[in-house]
Amino acid sequence: MNMQISLANIEIIKNMAKSFPQEMKPEFIDKTPIDGVYVLSNPRLAFMIDSSGQYLIKGDIFDLKTQENITDIIFQNHYSINPKQLPLAQAFKEVKGNGKRILYIFADPDCPACQALQTGLEEMDDVTIYTFPIALIRLHPTALETNKKIWCSKEPLKVWKNYLVDAVKPHNQSTSCNNPIDQNMELAKKHNVDLTPTIFNGLGHRMVGIPDEEEFEEFINAKKVRLN
Repeated sequence: MNMQISLANIEIIKNMAKSFPQEMKPEFIDKTPIDGVYVLSNPRLAFMIDSSGQYLIKGDIFDLKTQENITDIIFQNHYSINPKQLPLAQAFKEVKGNGKRILYIFADPDCPACQALQTGLEEMDDVTIYTFPIALIRLHPTALETNKKIWCSKEPLKVWKNYLVDAVKPHNQSTSCNNPIDQNMELAKKHNVDLTPTIFNGLGHRMVGIPDEEEFEEFINAKKVRLN
């Protein structure tokens, strides 16, 4: 495929993408090793489309020779982060077992998916979890204040878990302590986090939403992938 044809295909795909639902509108369009197949990605997801712009393809492209997930490599090239740059003092920290595996989670306390994830995390072992509380204000207008009440509690991690897992509201009603919630909102914006939960593993690879158990284990135990 020559460059001229490639650019023409991308323009076709861009025009087709204008009619996509907002959550599917791509920020990036990348060629794949398969002629005529492109990966469309935004901070929420990656999917594929053919060069005519007519057929959407859900799933992943695997290179059987290298055992690499090409779709995920492309996605992570755009949306993985350097976890060493995260301000960990702005997160709830929980160490389970040996704590060797690491997760960084951006979560909204009133997000049903975050509540389901937190319930699942209770069953995990040998992991260190850093949770950055944020609020999707357009969906949960009181979550920002709830985050601050939780952070200002005497045992904020315990109160956070009780709220998400058992719907126990924080007894503390003060939001006047020195808390990082507003900074976390800026941090989320910096890393293009606009859906919760957004999860990063120890390598900084991104996952959005609630994974199934097998997928989550693979993500947590991920080995370094080839990134550009």
